[in-house]
Amino acid sequence: MVKKVFVSAAIALAAAACQTQQNQPQPDVWTANYNVAFDVMVACLAAPPPPAYQVYAPGYPEAGKARIVFIPANTPQARSEYIVLQMVGNNSMVSWKRFGSIRGLDWLDGEARKRADACAGM
Repeated sequence: MVKKVFVSAAIALAAAACQTQQNQPQPDVWTANYNVAFDVMVACLAAPPPPAYQVYAPGYPEAGKARIVFIPANTPQARSEYIVLQMVGNNSMVSWKRFGSIRGLDWLDGEARKRADACAGM
């Protein structure tokens, strides 16, 4: 009986730990400041990408903040997104986040950065 209670408690603790890790905010892979107005940057990053990628309409969780999901079409489990923040004047801060534990996606991080740089005219 004690053994069953101990095993049940261990399973419950492991499940709670997994759930806590999933609810943790993901760190930014990269962040950059651009001399581009917020609306212009959001519209550019949300524009239809090349066929190898999918982009979703921006979400606005609060004023001056937009979330734009951007994923490779052939790897939908590699969920990632841009976070665009409105800064003072015509400046925007763009952060790139990836979710999940898929490794080897440095190429996706690089493509996302190239897209943001292109939106800024760099």
